Amino acid sequence: MNGKGSITLGHHHPTITEAIITSLNNKQGSSTCWSESFEALAEIIVADSGISNGQVAFFSSGTEACRAVVQCARKVTGKKIIASAGYHGWGDLWSSSSHFLQPNESGIIDFYFIPELLADVLEKYHGEVAMVMISPDYIHLKPETLKKIAYLTREYGVLFCSDEVKNGYRSVAGSALSQTLGELADFYTFSKGLCNGQRLSCLVGPSDMMQKTKHMTYTAYFDTVPIVAALATLKYMHNEQGYKRLTTCGSMLANTLRTLIAQAELPIKVMGDGPLLQFICATPELDEAFYMACAKHRLLLYKFDNQAISLATEDVLTELEIRFKQVFSELAQRFFMQNQIHVSIERQMEAAFNMIDGASDVMPAADAIHWLQRNAI
Repeated sequence: MNGKGSITLGHHHPTITEAIITSLNNKQGSSTCWSESFEALAEIIVADSGISNGQVAFFSSGTEACRAVVQCARKVTGKKIIASAGYHGWGDLWSSSSHFLQPNESGIIDFYFIPELLADVLEKYHGEVAMVMISPDYIHLKPETLKKIAYLTREYGVLFCSDEVKNGYRSVAGSALSQTLGELADFYTFSKGLCNGQRLSCLVGPSDMMQKTKHMTYTAYFDTVPIVAALATLKYMHNEQGYKRLTTCGSMLANTLRTLIAQAELPIKVMGDGPLLQFICATPELDEAFYMACAKHRLLLYKFDNQAISLATEDVLTELEIRFKQVFSELAQRFFMQNQIHVSIERQMEAAFNMIDGASDVMPAADAIHWLQRNAI
């Protein structure tokens, strides 16, 4: 499971472990104020974000960073409503609304990655929306869909945040969304890819707006261990072509899995061609059998969600192929009569919702909205 995606280099990576131990031996486990290491990391993150006058606020978790950007946007704009798509944390802030396409008690409206729904929200609540916030997905969403969302945001003059807690610092240094859109977001949140599993997240944005986060501190704000781990992680990823290797490794694994599945004639689909993958089985029965067989062969997967690749995966690709082949061979014996069944669009929608808390663009918007109203809301 790779720490639900927070382990990008591999568990207990020696470079990170050595950096942390050295820092602790130098009695630098905690400080009482801003220090050079914080400044060095902030400069790297700002440079990676592409925001020329950027500043950074650090936090412990992705949930905190996402909550911070909502507060920041509301203070900057004086408006309350946030149009949201994707998972941004587990707090009440993001709880489901009792009515479709209406704000919850915290002023959040979910448009489920459907541009047509975002257009409805921006029009209906024109002048009241502080920010559009998405956690971009590159498995279930086409680049055109993400571009439409960004275009609508700019058209209505609303702040735009790319929540990169899951995807940031995984395939590129910083956010891959700017390459997709050809432009920058106003804010970015980062976390999982920063420091190989240590507790750290951040919000980065323009300096004039980031002043609103000046007093968003917490007890462990100056814990230096995550900062040291982040500096070592980002340095390693940069020097050792880590992002390219993660993407290449994920692509190789995905292709191997598809070959094995085809040979076993199983109705299982592998989504993704990079550092995140997802399995979609044609039936709930096959789902359960698949994860049970994987556990039997010591493949600890994140059930029904994305599977995260680490650099350590490079060293075990052959072993993974052997174990997955055993899994698919066992399943083929049990489900040999299902080789004519295909993974339906409905199943793909269900898998997408499990992974991105939104709708895949595998079906037209009108059909996706009906699916959401029937199944997910």
